[in-house]
Amino acid sequence: MHRELYDQLQAELEAWHQSQTDQQDGYEYERSFVELWRKLGQDVLQESMGELPKSRNKKKD
Repeated sequence: MHRELYDQLQAELEAWHQSQTDQQDGYEYERSFVELWRKLGQDVLQESMGELPKSRNKKKD
């Protein structure tokens, strides 16, 4: 499972890098960079914690 996450993160990072080849606006570059890392961080955190329950009130197993 971790290999799949690694491959997904690598693909997203490469896609972002390709999308920035003609980027001239520093603000837009930084904004897209922060957005990418927030998403990647969320993906890694989700993977480390497992699936979230549908109800936030559900007790742990």
